Amino acid sequence: MYSYTGRILHIDLSGRKSWVSHVDESYLKTYVGGVGLASRLLYENTSRDTDPLGPENALCFAASAFGGTIVPVGTKHGVASKSPLTGFIGESLASSYFSLAIRRAGYDGIVVTGRAEAPTYLFIDDDTVEFRDAASLMGRGCFETEEVIRAAMGDQNVRVCSIGPAGEQLVRFACIGNDRGR
Repeated sequence: MYSYTGRILHIDLSGRKSWVSHVDESYLKTYVGGVGLASRLLYENTSRDTDPLGPENALCFAASAFGGTIVPVGTKHGVASKSPLTGFIGESLASSYFSLAIRRAGYDGIVVTGRAEAPTYLFIDDDTVEFRDAASLMGRGCFETEEVIRAAMGDQNVRVCSIGPAGEQLVRFACIGNDRGR
């Protein structure tokens, strides 16, 4: 499938479990990576009656069609979820190494649902998904959160997406940051 993996990682924060679903090449070509694939994953994993701030609202990440390839500026990823501000789809496209990290881990997309009982961050390393204590990260900005996680891992190449204090306080227009400002 060339740059595609045919694998979507699903993570349920409530049940602290993960699984992989498989999709075929025609699916991935129909819903081209990034925002297209993230939007399709949202459609499949969230009902129209879902509370945007509720645990059933899926947070969907998808690598661009060229993520993980040598195509210039191909390392983009899309994020889609039901917007707490509008109640409709909220989507974004970012350039960074996160798209490459999704592909190198073996996925075309990641779907996160549920609500953790306590502050939690996810560590994904290929087929390993760990639910880690994030209490010490609460109140930190996105840049600081990235640095604290990388220092704890002892690896400056770890890629981090974080929400910061606005997301923690459920500000309806908060965003996800990664790679120092993306």
